[in-house]
Amino acid sequence: MYPQQQGSTWNKVFRYVWPIAFVLVFAIVGAWGNIAHEASITWIIVIAYLAIFFGIAIAIGIRSTRVRFREIEEYMKMTKSGAVEKLTRDDFMKAMEKDPEYIQETNRFVKSQMKNMVILMVVLIGLLLLYTYVLSGPFIALAKYISDTMDIGYYLKPWFTSTIQEANLFYAYFIDYLIYFGVFFILMYVIFRIMRMPFMSMNVQITDYPYTVTKELIIFRDAMLIDGMYLLKSPIQVKQIVINEKRRFIEFQLSKPLSGLPYTKIRIYHKSPRDLWDKAMKTLFKIEEGTIQ
Repeated sequence: MYPQQQGSTWNKVFRYVWPIAFVLVFAIVGAWGNIAHEASITWIIVIAYLAIFFGIAIAIGIRSTRVRFREIEEYMKMTKSGAVEKLTRDDFMKAMEKDPEYIQETNRFVKSQMKNMVILMVVLIGLLLLYTYVLSGPFIALAKYISDTMDIGYYLKPWFTSTIQEANLFYAYFIDYLIYFGVFFILMYVIFRIMRMPFMSMNVQITDYPYTVTKELIIFRDAMLIDGMYLLKSPIQVKQIVINEKRRFIEFQLSKPLSGLPYTKIRIYHKSPRDLWDKAMKTLFKIEEGTIQ
C-alpha cells in the first residue's frame, strides 16, 4: 500500500472512529458521575478529554503544515528553472478594485456562514433543553428497564460499584447517554445534509466560494506557489477554468482537495487575466471536464 493510500485509510478510520469513541467515553464518564454524585468531577474529566482530543487534532494540523512547508522548501532547492511570473499584493489589489461584485460576493458568503452557525447553535441549545426538560425522564426510564431486565450489572459489575443494583443503575445511565447521543447524531446528520455541510470530517471543503490569492503568486515552468503556503505541481488537475476579463480574474476548481486548504476553487486577480494565462499558466493545467470559459 502506498503512503498516500495509507494516509487516506487512516483519515477514514479517524473520521468515523473518533465520534464513536467520544460518545462512549462521555457516556461512561457521565454515568460514573451520576453514580458517584460527583457532577463536577465528571465535567472536569470531560473537559480534560476534550482538551486532549483537540490537542491531538492541533498537533496533527501542525504536522501537516510542516510537511507542506518541507515539500515547498525541497522544491525550491531542486527546481532548476526560475520564476516565469511573480505577482505581489499590489498586483492583486489593483485588479480587485476593478471588480464591483467582489464585496457583494464576500458579504453573501459571510452571511451564509453566519446563518449556518446560528442554526447550529439554535439546534444544539434546543436539543440540550429538549433532553433536560422533556426527554431525560422517558430516556432514563427506558434505560433502567433495559438494564434491570438484562441484569447487566450481574454480568459486568464495575469495580467502583458496591452492589448489583448500583451496577445496573450505572448501566442505565450509560444507556441513557447512548440513546441521547444516538438521537443527537441522527438529527445532526439530517441537519448537516440539508445545509450541505460536511459531516464527521476534519477536512471542511468549501465549494461555493473561492480562495482568493492576496499575498503572493510565483509561477514556475512546472508548478505554482500560492501565498507562500500551497504548492501546486503540474499537471494541476482541475474540473474547470474561468477567465473573467470583465472582473479581471482567473478561477479554477481543483479536482482533488489540496492538503491544508479548505477551498476547492482558487481565484487569481490580474489586470490582464488572459495575458497572464497565455504567458505563464496554461501549460500547468489539465482540465478534466469541459473547456476554458
